[in-house]
Amino acid sequence: MAHSSDQTARHLQRLAALVAQRRAQLGLTKESAAKTCGIAYMTYWKIEDAQRVRATTYAKLEVGFGLRAGSCKAVLDGSADSVVLDDGTELIDGGQIKRLDSDTLSEGIPDAVTRSAMLVAPELTGRQIQELGEQVMEELRRRGLVP
Repeated sequence: MAHSSDQTARHLQRLAALVAQRRAQLGLTKESAAKTCGIAYMTYWKIEDAQRVRATTYAKLEVGFGLRAGSCKAVLDGSADSVVLDDGTELIDGGQIKRLDSDTLSEGIPDAVTRSAMLVAPELTGRQIQELGEQVMEELRRRGLVP
């Protein structure tokens, strides 16, 4: 099924936003981004202006910006709302989703619980906060989310 022009425009806009976000994340100007990707400045400008360019240009962009091959096409054809970086991080419009290994997650959760409890329930004692953290970890283990 062919995309309507409205859908195509939305997909181009989404990709433009993701590309601009990645460029900012890398600390590049549009001109330096074009050089990094090995494409002409005006061609790069078209991408961030939500205009369609050649498939080979998107491939160069993916290499230059450290995106997984096919990420741009997936956004353009509407099968993805994000691009995936080579390290597995998923870049979404306005943010990113980083895949954490279970050890990193297990180490970070108790600290997050402690900090959150101190902010939202300052009346809790240190022991109560510690117990809350232990209960959270026990529940996550029971669900198989952490080792």
